[in-house]
Amino acid sequence: MIRIALGLVGAVALGASAPAFAHDFFLLPEQFTVERPGETTVRASVSTAFPKLETVVAADRFRRVGASGPGSPQLTLAGLLENATALKLSASAPGLVIAGASTQARDVDYGEDRIDLIMGEYRVAPDVAARIKSLPRPRTLKAISRRFAKTAICVVRCGDRSAAVKPLGMDLEFVGATGSEDHYRLLHKGQPMLNYPIDLVGQDGARLHLTTDGRGVVHLPAAARGQVMLFAAVMTAPPGEERFRMDLTSFTLHRE
Repeated sequence: MIRIALGLVGAVALGASAPAFAHDFFLLPEQFTVERPGETTVRASVSTAFPKLETVVAADRFRRVGASGPGSPQLTLAGLLENATALKLSASAPGLVIAGASTQARDVDYGEDRIDLIMGEYRVAPDVAARIKSLPRPRTLKAISRRFAKTAICVVRCGDRSAAVKPLGMDLEFVGATGSEDHYRLLHKGQPMLNYPIDLVGQDGARLHLTTDGRGVVHLPAAARGQVMLFAAVMTAPPGEERFRMDLTSFTLHRE
């Protein structure tokens, strides 16, 4: 059962690596594997250089935090660190735990001088990119931005990966596609995103451009080891003069 506290992841197409300059919101556990049930710290940060922690996310920016896994784990706010917000994960049973957090929706306005940078950071569907390109100049990209983040933590052992397959209920999230840690599906409002661009960021900060297959599944390359992050952005064009909807999501895990 997922406990949410109000308040505060087949084949792939592999592209060239890109510089890691995106402003990513992600969760990074102090330890991806903990030796016994109990409490451990998960850090939430916004950074241009995953897995480096750079920017604290203010407490009032969080909308929900929660966790899923054996023994009904709980995730709660636990204070501020130098470059991150501390979340406390309490797990009473061994197994794979998925922790997640989302931020409050907020209006953002990007002027002409920022739009190309934003569209370089966040790869979106071609029709939406074309809509933004065609805005009257000088353009102002008006959007409602929401951020979602998940991470996978092994408490003692992780043989049962069912928690990874089960959605946390976010509007945009990665879930496990099979019992393997190598396959993940991107869901938007519960539906798989087919042939959709995503990024894979390694622990060295290198950013690879990948694409989900016809089932919305992405396969992690064998060479991607250590701390890695999956990232995706979905923008929805408004019917008229309303704001674009911009949803950003990440999923961090450790691969041996």
